Amino acid sequence: MEYEVRKALIEDAESLGNIIVESWKAAYSNIIPKDEMAKFLDKERRKRQFERFIENEEIILIGICDNVPCGLMFGSKDNDEQLLECGSIYSMYFLKEYWGKGLATKLMDSFINILKDEGCKRVSLWVYEDNIRARRFYEKCGFIFDSIKKYSHFSNKPIELRYIKEI
Repeated sequence: MEYEVRKALIEDAESLGNIIVESWKAAYSNIIPKDEMAKFLDKERRKRQFERFIENEEIILIGICDNVPCGLMFGSKDNDEQLLECGSIYSMYFLKEYWGKGLATKLMDSFINILKDEGCKRVSLWVYEDNIRARRFYEKCGFIFDSIKKYSHFSNKPIELRYIKEI
């Protein structure tokens, strides 16, 4: 398998929309109520969102395996919690058939290098408490749960955990 990680271009928006929708179906079917999740599975809407994010110069990386767009990472050099010198990872998603193939580590390394270049000293992310697979990956990458929790906006109120990594 040959991997490529690069900054997303406007032409990638459709692929990014597909990746996020398909990965939500695979990763969150037991975490988010189906009727509420359905509101987030419109590929055309997601494509338009990514077009706006790319136009606004947000940090969006796309992962490609053997010429197939299969992963993404999206974030910012800033964060919403006023943590000093701390970037944020908002999203990291992969098509299910590419889980565990090594591309996630390449995306994470590339993203962290971008944040370092932007002057960040650490990075934060939120992950569902019940998303054990993702939590294991983040912990393997050196992220630590800092004891901060919040309830998600979905009706069943899944708990989200904040993870931080010094970079």
